[in-house]
Amino acid sequence: MTSPRIQGRVFGEVADEYDRVRPGYPAQLAADVLAYAGAPALEVGAGTGKATELFAASGVDIVATEPDPAMAAVLARRSAGLPNVTVTVSTFEEYVPERAFGLLYCAQAWHWVDKEVRWRRAAAALAPGGGLALFWNIDWPADDGVTARLLAAHERFAPHIRPNTGPIARPIGEEAGAREWAAEMGLPPEFGDLGTRLYRSERTLPVADYVTLLSTQSSYRILDEDVRERLFGTLLDTLGAHVTVNVETALYLARHLP
Repeated sequence: MTSPRIQGRVFGEVADEYDRVRPGYPAQLAADVLAYAGAPALEVGAGTGKATELFAASGVDIVATEPDPAMAAVLARRSAGLPNVTVTVSTFEEYVPERAFGLLYCAQAWHWVDKEVRWRRAAAALAPGGGLALFWNIDWPADDGVTARLLAAHERFAPHIRPNTGPIARPIGEEAGAREWAAEMGLPPEFGDLGTRLYRSERTLPVADYVTLLSTQSSYRILDEDVRERLFGTLLDTLGAHVTVNVETALYLARHLP
């Protein structure tokens, strides 16, 4: 009997494609995080190492945890020449730190960590005064016509999936945004000194790479294969030769209070 697929563990099915087409993170983000919190760093859900490589370039010592063996294999290849990176194939929930960390960061993965234990585990991993940095990329088509065709294809084949069509609504960079984030995420009182940042960029992809990008997202991975093929075939036929997307990277900061 086949075990049911876990949505948060489907990325390894397309690990190489994920590494090739997923966007990285702004260099300024790493600079801002490292100005907020110091080394050593623990990375949660490192994936194929896009954030790992960015932070490692600063020289900070990193323990990068990744639960999926296929994703971790790409991560290990990416970090093979980085002596300050240690790759550990483990969930954050199961990882037992051997030391206290000055920084815990997580790119694009915190929502997959067990809500019942993640804050307690973060507090236990951080030294007093250590910083927590959580960040995500979102993107959406820059062209309204592309957006309309994207939505039409989803309505036809996968109406339960709502692709991103606009920016983050939360007031990032404002005190109200930090408070809203903390309340939404259930941040406990032992974390304070909240902050948020927003970084904007743009990228243009061949339509095949844009569709591949979608295919690395969990909501599409768990579709029935025939539905996914019909949806993606329609997108390839209707979106044009290239797709330009707006990218927002939202960073949320909190400190483990002494």
